[in-house]
Amino acid sequence: MDFKKDLLLVDLETTGLDVKTHEIIQLAAVLLDKKTLREKQSFCLYVKPKKWKTRNLESMAVNKISREQVASAPDLKLVLKKFNQFANPRSVVLSFYGGPIDMDFLRAAYAKAKMNWRFDYHYFNLWAVFYGILAKKNLLANKRKHAGFTLEDLTNRLKIIVKGSRHDALYDCRVEAEILRKLMK
Repeated sequence: MDFKKDLLLVDLETTGLDVKTHEIIQLAAVLLDKKTLREKQSFCLYVKPKKWKTRNLESMAVNKISREQVASAPDLKLVLKKFNQFANPRSVVLSFYGGPIDMDFLRAAYAKAKMNWRFDYHYFNLWAVFYGILAKKNLLANKRKHAGFTLEDLTNRLKIIVKGSRHDALYDCRVEAEILRKLMK
């Protein structure tokens, strides 16, 4: 399968799930070649939060990002400027596993930083693709989750060896890219 543009697979770690209350604390991306889906480049920076006290402790337990990890990180605006230098909006399609929530956080971050959103409003939702493929093959077997699968279910089913820490944004991008490559074959 050939895409018209390279895919920019983005993952975020945040201080919670409410876009109005919580913040991005890690922004990562992997640029995938439109023909091979192989990684061309990667981007990853922590973001210094402004409202650490409003973090959701349950979310923080999942991403395991500590105050020390983000204390000396650049502020949101600088991270987004560097992200803009990394990602050419005209030559990529934004891609997310988390879908709308990641898009909402990223768009809100640009608005908070008073920066123009330069990406197309279309994006490639990996979760929806994975769901469709698994449903067609009658593989939505995880009864614990309403979606029928978790990322771990996919890595196990596809025999992807997980080396690293889940919920590190760059690591998750790379795992999601490997799942996409295997499912698109």
